[in-house]
Amino acid sequence: MIFVTGTDTGIGKTYVSAILGKILKEKGINVGYMKPVESGGIEDTAYVRSELGLNNSFEELNPVNLKKPLSPNISAKIEEKEIDILKIKAAFEKLKEEYEFLIVEGAGGVAVPIKKDFLIADLIKYLDLTCIVVSRPNLGTINHTILTVDFLRKKGITVLGVIINCITDVSKVPYYEETFKSIEEFGNVEIIGIVNDKKDFYIDLKKLNLP
Repeated sequence: MIFVTGTDTGIGKTYVSAILGKILKEKGINVGYMKPVESGGIEDTAYVRSELGLNNSFEELNPVNLKKPLSPNISAKIEEKEIDILKIKAAFEKLKEEYEFLIVEGAGGVAVPIKKDFLIADLIKYLDLTCIVVSRPNLGTINHTILTVDFLRKKGITVLGVIINCITDVSKVPYYEETFKSIEEFGNVEIIGIVNDKKDFYIDLKKLNLP
């Protein structure tokens, strides 16, 4: 099992989750997916559900769904909902029993609040998962990636590596190779994958503690 988080919202966690899931399916692994909290609709869950051909209901895969595209704590407050962490845990445990390998995707970055005194990073810790961090290739990513990795480690969470999702054409990013080296050197973390598109990607599966 693995938790897919990222340096920001819109960074490509859903896209990477789907690609990773399809790779594992092609290797004969019974892989499932879960997005514990989704704000602003059901699009992320629907996309991965479709890509992986899952038959689970949306509620099983996404136990907390909020209408407003805001931080979960704010969206829940506006909608007058109480986010039930135990409900998330129960859905997680059920999917764990059903699948050989489970991909759990976060909402936004690691410091996004779910509810009072409970961040995305706290959810990762609560579910006792290791994680990968999805990052981008362009200017600013060194800072964002190192801060994210450091925050997770201070929470006692194991970071298996970083996957660069090339939302910007990497060939047009000046000195991108030096950027990637800097992330590894100063963040003391390995870049285990680079995703350009659905047909052009590399992910080192040996780093993911597969069954």
